[in-house]
Amino acid sequence: MNKKMFFMIFLSLMLVLSACGSSDSGADESGSADNGQVTIKIWDYLAPDTSSDREQVALMEKYMEDNPKVKFERTYMPFADMKTKLLQGVGAGDLPDIVVIDNPDHQSFSQAGVFADITDKVEEWGEADKYFEGPMASAMLDGKYYGIPNNSNALAIYYNKDMFEAAGITETPKTWEEFNEAAKKLTTGDVKGFAMSGKKSEEGTFQFLPYLWQTGADLDSFDSSEAKSAMSHVQQMVDKGVLSSNMINWDQSDVLVQFQTKKVAMMENGPWQIPMLMEQSKDINWGVFLMPAGEAGSASILGGENWAITESSEAKDAAWDFIKWTQKPDVLGPMHELGGRLPSREDVASDNSYSWAKDENMKVFMEQLKTAKPRAYGTKYPEISTNVQEAIQRAMTGEDVDKVMEDTAAKIEPLLP
Repeated sequence: MNKKMFFMIFLSLMLVLSACGSSDSGADESGSADNGQVTIKIWDYLAPDTSSDREQVALMEKYMEDNPKVKFERTYMPFADMKTKLLQGVGAGDLPDIVVIDNPDHQSFSQAGVFADITDKVEEWGEADKYFEGPMASAMLDGKYYGIPNNSNALAIYYNKDMFEAAGITETPKTWEEFNEAAKKLTTGDVKGFAMSGKKSEEGTFQFLPYLWQTGADLDSFDSSEAKSAMSHVQQMVDKGVLSSNMINWDQSDVLVQFQTKKVAMMENGPWQIPMLMEQSKDINWGVFLMPAGEAGSASILGGENWAITESSEAKDAAWDFIKWTQKPDVLGPMHELGGRLPSREDVASDNSYSWAKDENMKVFMEQLKTAKPRAYGTKYPEISTNVQEAIQRAMTGEDVDKVMEDTAAKIEPLLP
């Protein structure tokens, strides 16, 4: 063998070995392995065995079916733990690629540098104008996009029709006065008239704020007589025994269980519970009506989740491709029906082929969205909400409402934009 031939064989061998070595090098800067496989890590608080969890699983399975080189690594954590885990993850350098975030928390984490600015991707996509203004605004900060709204919801009142009939109630209540009277009639023996969440988490704030707004008050007037009447309204339901004092420990899933086990006749909850009731509680004859009106009229609260990509993600392109896919009308519509959620996309919301246009109970929630207000209180909202939660806990355990509201107003005022 001459030197030239030996050199050519040696060079070929080195190229082969080099190629083999590069195939084991792991992920590149886009998060993809050299063999084309990519793993997208997702954190969410969609509780197991709920309709929203079922939607999330179906989304991932369908996407992997169409994109076999993509895998998901999903981590569930309780709703109340998500914000803490995100902050810990920043400090430890351990964050996922995608976060499902409660929409009022989106701006604060964007400002903290947790979420990536995806303005270029969203503008290239060109579909941001198809969303309702409120949900889309929750995913933005200083005119830039830090995510995409995934779904919207509002709170309304579920009721047991048979219990209403047994109590001689022929019409659903439309005012606080009518509601309180109905709740009193429905409270018999071990059955309470009403259930709502007052837990020390965002769910507690979420379920209380509609009462605040129904008086004409807001977070910037938390010590007003109107605001005090809102807290007193809930406190008096506990004092009179129509609402269990255990409400300070209940999240919205716990409230559903109270309704399903017929321990309460009415509950305040969202549309995501409809599939659960239809499947698990066929023995209950139930319906939904709008939130009763206070002095300032009827009001509900705008809820929902957003998709966000973390700034530290090495799979931003793959994560965006998945999020963009979830927003296709022919994906979003059927998946939201499965999850009992309402679309943030106007074109999907106006599609009459879906349950929110046909089902009588879902139509109530679509009607309720018209009076649903967003929690648009700036980047310090999580801290503001914590103070509201503490106020609920104090008032529901018997503290003087005037003092509770005045103490809390002093804490909230410096945090408002």
